[in-house]
Amino acid sequence: MNVVRIGVMVALCGVAYAQDTRQFSVDPGTQAATMKVGGKVCWSFHPTSEEGKPYFHPLAIPGTDDVLTDFRPADHKWHLGLWLSWKLINGVNFWEPDKDAERKVLSHTETCGDDKVFESKATLSYIAKGQETVREERVTRVVTQENGDYTIAWDATFTAVGGDVKFETAKAGQDANGIWTSGGYAGLMWRFAPNPPGTYSFVDTEGRTDVRTCGHPSAWIEANVTMPSGAKAKVRMTDHPENPRYPNTWFSRHQPTAHKNQGYNLIGTGLVFHEAMTIKAGEKMRLRYTVSVESAHR
Repeated sequence: MNVVRIGVMVALCGVAYAQDTRQFSVDPGTQAATMKVGGKVCWSFHPTSEEGKPYFHPLAIPGTDDVLTDFRPADHKWHLGLWLSWKLINGVNFWEPDKDAERKVLSHTETCGDDKVFESKATLSYIAKGQETVREERVTRVVTQENGDYTIAWDATFTAVGGDVKFETAKAGQDANGIWTSGGYAGLMWRFAPNPPGTYSFVDTEGRTDVRTCGHPSAWIEANVTMPSGAKAKVRMTDHPENPRYPNTWFSRHQPTAHKNQGYNLIGTGLVFHEAMTIKAGEKMRLRYTVSVESAHR
């Protein structure tokens, strides 16, 4: 595992009004940033992992103890809650563990002001077979409302530094009913907690639901969640109009009985779902997405 030195600048959130129960903190050991509302964790951001991939976990339903993300599930131990990962860069596998693929967080800073707006800025390097191929500048910004609802703005710019760069994924396949059931995965992904306890339904802008949301373009995709506690939430991932190939093709898996009835529920972006994306040497590709979590049980 690479040892990454992370520089952190933290402006502690100032004293708030009595009714504002938002509390921001940073773990001195891991540098993980956490926001609590009413003493309950809303979200935690981790600036790196053993794979060199920053991630969010847990992401919770505001005001509850119900966690919405799954971290390193037994069926896919490289799933990290909410995270971004490419599948293939110039033919090298950056999704699953692969000796030819290496990611490094070269620098990282965190800030949180009196308005409780959290921002992470990071520079990441993608190394294929010992050669740096892509340099990424990433800004992740989280706005948390006083009631706990939160929005994550994800802004990443990728530069081809070692020649032309080709991003692609495993070939997508359909079943006899025309449902996309294999391949197509790469990008910003949200792996949901097992069901039970949670139950999930998906819908997109065009009204497609559950498994039918996979492999089709839409401005956004939404997951509606219900927990045994009665807590409900709406999770929406939204594409940015200036992203390449807008509106985004979404990757989704809605399989409530998969993996010994633990379920496999995941939504994510699908920039290269149907076709590879190539950027020329020295050129840049900017991707912006918004992820919002809203409690629906109030």
